[in-house]
This record gives sequence, C-alpha cells and structure tokens, in this order.
Amino acid sequence: MSELAKKENQIQLPYTIAYSDEVKTLSKALEADPNNPELWMKKGLAYKKQMCFREAIEAYSMGLTYDPFNMLLYRHRGHAYVNISRYAEAAADFEMGLRIDPENWDCWYHLGLAYHLMKDFKRAKKVYEGCRKVSYDGDSIIAVTDWYWITCMRMNDPEAAQKMIDLVDPAIETTDYSGGYKDRVMVYKGLDTPEHVLEVAATKDDHMFATYAYGIAVYYETHNEIDKAMNIYHKIVERDELWAGFAEHAAYERLYHWDNK
Repeated sequence: MSELAKKENQIQLPYTIAYSDEVKTLSKALEADPNNPELWMKKGLAYKKQMCFREAIEAYSMGLTYDPFNMLLYRHRGHAYVNISRYAEAAADFEMGLRIDPENWDCWYHLGLAYHLMKDFKRAKKVYEGCRKVSYDGDSIIAVTDWYWITCMRMNDPEAAQKMIDLVDPAIETTDYSGGYKDRVMVYKGLDTPEHVLEVAATKDDHMFATYAYGIAVYYETHNEIDKAMNIYHKIVERDELWAGFAEHAAYERLYHWDNK
C-alpha cells in the first residue's frame, strides 16, 4: 500500500494567534452584513497585515461566493496564495482576474511571478512582456523589468534580458514603493556595483534585505560567482521573520533547486 499523507499536512489546523482589533471589527460588521463582498475583501486584507494568509484566502473566497466576477478578490487571493507557496492556485486566480480586467497591472505582474516560481519561465516571460505593455509609471516599469531580466537569465536568454534593460532610462523616477528594484536594475545595466547595493541592503529589515539582495545573487550567478550567490540566498532564507515575500520564496526555491540537482 502506498504511503498516506498525514492529517497535519492536509488539514488546516486552528491558529493560536490573537487577531487584531481591525479583524474583530470587520467580523462584527459581517455578522450584520454577511453578503457584502467588499467587507470580506477588507477582512482578508486585515488578516494579511498579520501574515494570516490562509484566513485571508478564506475571506476572499467568501467574498467571491457573493460576487464571483470581482477582479480584486481574485487579485488579492492570488497574492495570498503566492505568500504561502501555492503558485498554481495563484496563477489560476490571476488568469481569472485578467479575464475580467485585461488591463490590471497587478494581475499581470503577479501572474508572471507565479509562473516564475513554478519554474515555468517560458510562460513567465510572455506574461512579463504583457505586463510591460500595461506598466504606467516608473515603479511598475522598474519592477517588471527586474523580474523579466531574472526570468530571461534563468532561460539562458541574455539578449532578451538586455533588450528590456536597455529600455530603462537611468533617470527614471521611482518612489520607495519600488524598494530596491531600481538599484538592482542599475547593476544589470552596469551603472552601479553589486557591492554597493549589498551595503544598502544590509541596513534594511529582513524583507527589504531580501528585496535588494535577491537580484544581486542572480547577477552573481550569471557571472559564475556561485559562492557569492549561494551566500546571499542562504542569508535571505535565514532572515525569515517576514517570510512571505517574493524574494524570500525565490531564494528558497533556488536553494532547493541546487540541493536537489
């Protein structure tokens, strides 16, 4: 007889975390108005603040039972699925979101990420090309350019990576929202050094360290400086207080790939 999965691997067990006042307030509001999909979305976003992504997914799903064509609910639920490494479910939600609103940048961007983390780089590349077409400001252009470059380098397609990088004006204006992506892109363009970006990364919290440093690790890999790359990936995974970020997942997946070659 084949081995059977354990219950604790398949069934969501209750948490012991104390939920925030915001979650409690929204729970009371939903008692009075349970059919309101916007309240369910707000509750999901409140859970997200506590990194309670499974509860957030349930809240978004309840919202969809009342409004099954609500693009934002698919967008947020897909994001939460990425946060807990459920990449196929995430991709399905983002694909659905784009059927409802083909111009939604967030669905394009996060769909590319889901495929990237699934190592379906061909689909990720195509999605990022679509995402670039709907990018609307410096932050969105820089973010998709960064992940497109990484995806192309994973595919051993440096020419496509370089073409996208060449489209970025070094003077492009970004905000703090782009959090390290511009610094990474400037390294790819040869206008900054990886050492400088890592110095900046070292001053950041765990999540922002990962955001700044992950692309530099990939850069080192492309230059065959494997030891430097592996050192960064390990540091990202070790600094895991804020474990749900995209760079954190990507670093873990890369280490898993190396360990299981």
